[in-house]
Amino acid sequence: MISQGVVYCLTDSEAYLEAGLISALTLRRFEPELPIAIISNLPQIKSIDLKSQNISARFLNANELPKNNAFISRYLKTHLIELSPYTETLFLDADILPCAEISDLWGYLKNAAIAMVKDRLPLVEMCDHISVEEKNYTLAQIPPNSTQFNSGVMLWENNSAMQELFKQWQREWEIYQKQDQLALVRALHHCQITVAEIPQIYNVSPIDSVELIDAGQKIQLLHCWGGMVASGEFRHIANSRYPEVIERVDWLLHPE
Repeated sequence: MISQGVVYCLTDSEAYLEAGLISALTLRRFEPELPIAIISNLPQIKSIDLKSQNISARFLNANELPKNNAFISRYLKTHLIELSPYTETLFLDADILPCAEISDLWGYLKNAAIAMVKDRLPLVEMCDHISVEEKNYTLAQIPPNSTQFNSGVMLWENNSAMQELFKQWQREWEIYQKQDQLALVRALHHCQITVAEIPQIYNVSPIDSVELIDAGQKIQLLHCWGGMVASGEFRHIANSRYPEVIERVDWLLHPE
């Protein structure tokens, strides 16, 4: 097994396939040697020449996935420890735009087996993107001031504790089968897992990045969440910074 690498899960639509490729090729720009793997249930992934970009791909057949579930990407996220080919895995959402090298990230695994950035709404009681029913279910089990981490950037080591955490995450997710973050909070609480906190510069929204940049911070990973992929804004931001990446992605998706 390769020691370190990055994994993307690209599902749902061609828009997210394009976004994930933009993210991966931008990351390759900063990290020429870092292994990158794409996991996808989209048939198009089989015909894209990813080997020329030093990126591996794994296509998931329908029999490897639950049927009639609109949240396949969340299902896959809870199974990443089984799907990743790496001993130490960095997972990135498709709407993450790399802005600098990320080699320093791996140091956060020195004191913990999993590392994440706090969500921009960092407490469970502040969570506003998950159903009231699931939020109340969560608050009945854990303190309201428990930390909510953003699962769009996750770094972990494949060991027995993490394997148990992911199994518990799967069980917690199965209860509602929609969003994944509160299921992860419950799993972390149940397994009593310590999370190494990664600085915000490794998972920050475009809105929040302005204040950090004004304070002299260097943004590493820009998280363009909230519909920016579907609206085309993610592609627009990427094109304004890395037009050569957009050109390469367009060629990979439409080589003729």
